[in-house]
Amino acid sequence: MLFSGKNRSKLVGIDIGTTSLKLVELSRAGRSVRVDHYGVEELAPGLIIEHQIKDIDQVSQSLKRLVAKSGTKLKRAAVCVASTNVITKAITVQSEIDEGELEALVEVEADRVVPYALDDVNIDFVNTGKSAQSTDEDQLQLVVCRKNVVESLVSVLEEAELEAAVVDVDHFALARVNDFVSQGHVGGGQARTTALMDFGFNTSRLLVFHNNRIIYSRENPFGGRQLIDSISQKYGLPPQDAAHALRANELAKSFKNEVLKPFVKTLMQEILRTLQFFYSSSTHNRVDQLLITGGCAQIGNIDNFIQKRIEIPTAVLNPFAATRLGSRVDRDRFRRDIPSLGVAAGLALRGLE
Repeated sequence: MLFSGKNRSKLVGIDIGTTSLKLVELSRAGRSVRVDHYGVEELAPGLIIEHQIKDIDQVSQSLKRLVAKSGTKLKRAAVCVASTNVITKAITVQSEIDEGELEALVEVEADRVVPYALDDVNIDFVNTGKSAQSTDEDQLQLVVCRKNVVESLVSVLEEAELEAAVVDVDHFALARVNDFVSQGHVGGGQARTTALMDFGFNTSRLLVFHNNRIIYSRENPFGGRQLIDSISQKYGLPPQDAAHALRANELAKSFKNEVLKPFVKTLMQEILRTLQFFYSSSTHNRVDQLLITGGCAQIGNIDNFIQKRIEIPTAVLNPFAATRLGSRVDRDRFRRDIPSLGVAAGLALRGLE
């Protein structure tokens, strides 16, 4: 199974990204949610390429270090595959269908969309609620992923002495965070159209939610790599040293005007272009808010720059705005890392369902 059933205990959310590993552990504290542990561990270049783990041993060793530094004692983990590695399809079924008929129907539908043998894939589905056409029908999200993709994640966790209790999809993890954050709005985010731009190292992706459901997604080949490459070319640094200098704020004074400003301008153009694709392919012609997350969201005042350019209320996604921080969490470091923790937070929320 790609996804687990109901969780019986807490989970630690682990986001295995191209350049780093992120970990978040959440718990219930009365009526509120608390961040008990978190951590970020950088990965050496080339260990993960295009969402494929190239060296399971090295990634698992990095994960061991991350777990130890974070202080978490949990052994059950939730991880995710990239949406580019899955095939999804919405299907409608009768609400009273029995389990055997449902499994047979799901397999038939999967066979229609999968371009390879069903023995080579994991198949699962998520019930997303009642159909808009009939209260007697349910809407299901069918999800298919190659087994070798899931098995590589499971192997990394097992070598790090963890159990892969849940294997999710990154889009679903971010949708869970959006729903969690939306609970602070009047009506719980209903009747709102919210765009979420997630900036990765190689790519960025736009998710658009209406009534807290994903109605649009698009991935573009633009991400933090462009900024690192610009720094490397400008200052003659290897990419790894350029990334370290950026994180440590050790670049020359000329960096903001000569490198950062042109990058931010290009970034805003990418956002505008992606939003236009959404508007042209849907009945919507506006969004109520743009949330940004991922590495580029850590650039100081980036939300204000974007908001002025696109004239849409813009904010850095903060999954922890309504949470408490545990006594072992380094508050200053945590605040700096918040923009990169969206997926890990969404995975950790699986343990509170």
